[in-house]
Amino acid sequence: MHIKTNINIINFLKQVQKCSAEVLFETPEGDRIALKSTLSQYIFCTIASNPELLQSGTVCFEQEDDKELLKDFLCC
Repeated sequence: MHIKTNINIINFLKQVQKCSAEVLFETPEGDRIALKSTLSQYIFCTIASNPELLQSGTVCFEQEDDKELLKDFLCC
């Protein structure tokens, strides 16, 4: 799933922390960033500062139920 444009990144990351399992941001090159990690959140914020890069990646879930927590930030 892709991240919507113009979301509040801080609120998105706060919701990620509420997820029961890992949430990953995957780049087109296949790199995976674990969004619950503080270091990875820093890297993700750098990516988010470039909307083109942010829109080219996808969000993956280890636990399908966690999609519900992030549905306001994601599009298909």
